[in-house]
Amino acid sequence: MPSLRRLRRPKGNPPMTFKSASALAQQLSAIMGAAVGFLMLGGTAGAAPTVFWASDPVKPGQTVQLTGADLDRVEAVEVLRLSDTIGDAGIVNPPPQPAEVLAKTENTLSFVVPSGLEPGVYSATLTSTEAPVVVQLNAPDVYWIQGDRGPAASAGGWLRISGRNIALNELATVRLTASDGREVDIKVERPDQWSASFLMPANLLPDPYSVHLWNGRGDTTAWREAGKFEVETVAPTDRPVMELSSRQPDGPDNDDTARINASLAALGKRGGGALKLKYGNYRLSGSLHIPDGVSLTGESRDLVTLIWKDTETPPQALITGYRDVAVEDLTINAERHRHIIKAGFSVDPNGADGRDISIRRVTIRASSFLRHLEADEPGKRLEAMRQHTKTGVVGLLLAGSNVVVEDCDILTSMRPFVLTRPVGARVSGNTFRIGRRGWYGISAPDGVLFENNRIVGADLQASGGGINTFGGPSARNVLVRNNIFETLYGWDRESLTTDGAGGYYRGPITPRSGNMVELRADGLGVSADRNWEGAGLFVLKGRGLGLMARVVKRTGDLIELDRDIAGLTDTTTRVTIVPLQEDYLIIGNLFQDVGAAQIFGTGYNHVFAGNRSLRSNGFSAVSLDYRHPQPNFYTQFLGNETTASAFRRTSGISITGRQFKGNDTLLSVGIVIRENQLHSASTIRIDGRSSVVPSMRNVLVEQNEIERTDIGINVGQGVEELLIRENTFRDVQVPVKQP
Repeated sequence: MPSLRRLRRPKGNPPMTFKSASALAQQLSAIMGAAVGFLMLGGTAGAAPTVFWASDPVKPGQTVQLTGADLDRVEAVEVLRLSDTIGDAGIVNPPPQPAEVLAKTENTLSFVVPSGLEPGVYSATLTSTEAPVVVQLNAPDVYWIQGDRGPAASAGGWLRISGRNIALNELATVRLTASDGREVDIKVERPDQWSASFLMPANLLPDPYSVHLWNGRGDTTAWREAGKFEVETVAPTDRPVMELSSRQPDGPDNDDTARINASLAALGKRGGGALKLKYGNYRLSGSLHIPDGVSLTGESRDLVTLIWKDTETPPQALITGYRDVAVEDLTINAERHRHIIKAGFSVDPNGADGRDISIRRVTIRASSFLRHLEADEPGKRLEAMRQHTKTGVVGLLLAGSNVVVEDCDILTSMRPFVLTRPVGARVSGNTFRIGRRGWYGISAPDGVLFENNRIVGADLQASGGGINTFGGPSARNVLVRNNIFETLYGWDRESLTTDGAGGYYRGPITPRSGNMVELRADGLGVSADRNWEGAGLFVLKGRGLGLMARVVKRTGDLIELDRDIAGLTDTTTRVTIVPLQEDYLIIGNLFQDVGAAQIFGTGYNHVFAGNRSLRSNGFSAVSLDYRHPQPNFYTQFLGNETTASAFRRTSGISITGRQFKGNDTLLSVGIVIRENQLHSASTIRIDGRSSVVPSMRNVLVEQNEIERTDIGINVGQGVEELLIRENTFRDVQVPVKQP
């Protein structure tokens, strides 16, 4: 699911393929791109300014932050609001208005959208002695697309588009273009700024489709490429169904393991089907294996219970499967246990992950701490589980493409769920109860919708969880929305964190032909022997500061990038190459009695918006030397709310660059903190942790409301290009504290 928003080149950029795009629109689309695109990329050092990133969404009277190259050449900025029209007929845009420029350097530029404009899509023209550069604001910035089949969709299914400024009103439209040029326009199901669904017509033919998006605002130049996806043929629904009844009367000596496995195997030999368990209890002593194409389902979770017998040596996993498997409508009970359901992992360690794994309406109640235990026995049982899996046993351990977990209620001794390398996963409407020393994890994802779940600590040592790169060199495209995180008091209490220590390279680079870059052998990092594909190259110093490119592959001292950066770097450029974490949307969640919701280490292009923090640490982004310099670029905190102190400290929004000994580069670039409400003992903290070498640059704190606290905005050392603008303070002893 490639995202095409970041790289827009005047040469080689394909024209828009839909028929309503005018010749003018086609011409402009080549230089406009999305708000974060590279404009005029590929020019020489004397060419027009280049923009790497522009902060939006933005309203009239608010500040736009730009990062790029040669921005000090900009002499003036003019902004116009584009007329709202889906086609190219009758477009009449009003004249532009001059924008107030607040600050500019070689790498950054800040200006204010004229307050007299109406909300909508804006076109900002940067005028210099070279050719003018046009940047669009509030146009769609597509992070990824996902369908009801994960990376694909089905006729009659749905397509989900996530990112910034996706569907601003009910006119938002997706245009699908088939391989033969056929076009289909689809209106949004309901408008949504961050992630919107579009229902696929039932008569849509199976085919690969190109996707373009118009968010309901702006003219034809505001259409955006959203990527490509496949419409798949719907799988037949008339597969064989085999019914199995429980043993009557029920008794602890019953053992249904062999006959359930035999039934599952029989369905597998027939090419797939469903084993339906009739009401009652099913007693088990060993593992159940679900063949490819088979589902295990009960009459309902309240009528069918699988009960595993207690043993000192439980199975490695109670239920296993690889691909095209489902577990639905039943309850699982277990005492001492390892993993509960494990699916999607190939028997061959080098094999591909599975696909099409569904866990729906399943209740799990698994505790290794039942019965009358001696004082030291709980610790022994915990250690036994940790010896099986160092990080702890898991309720749902799932990997692969199109993983779906819906309407489940999971309680285990340690971790409720871990998704490993999920592609196009959907986790919705579940309750996850975290056990002793437990945490949840989404590892090396590429497309996850995590919505309307409840994550609650069921033990005082429950510690939270988050998104990480433990399973690979990149983690990207995750929506965490409308969830409740509550009662986490173990370890660091991280309700939602990012993780993944280490890095591949640090130092100068030498561009070679095409997209190739040469590295110096003395700059290799602790992760140099691992897979580099998908890692992120961040420019932390010199020409190109603020630029990020992805690693395609490494060959010796040469790496291939996803773009040509030769014209944007030189001998002054210093980079870090690290596991990449990009494009996270943390939207509308409640964090209650927990630690921070945070970015820890590498972060790129994340948004925290509309979240609430109650008796919690609030929201933070930390860049640091996490066994390698790990930067944080372009994180926005928009419209969040904090109420009451955390367990042992004040709450708020905290941006920290932990500058470290011997480092002479920045660590954080492009942070926006806007329209947040901080109530009672909450503070905005911005700290670069150094009086010698700044670690943070281009930080905007604007239009926040802060009340009933001692310090409103607390600025530490090592922060450059900080803009504090139009904030409101009520009952605040020190509104702004600076070093």
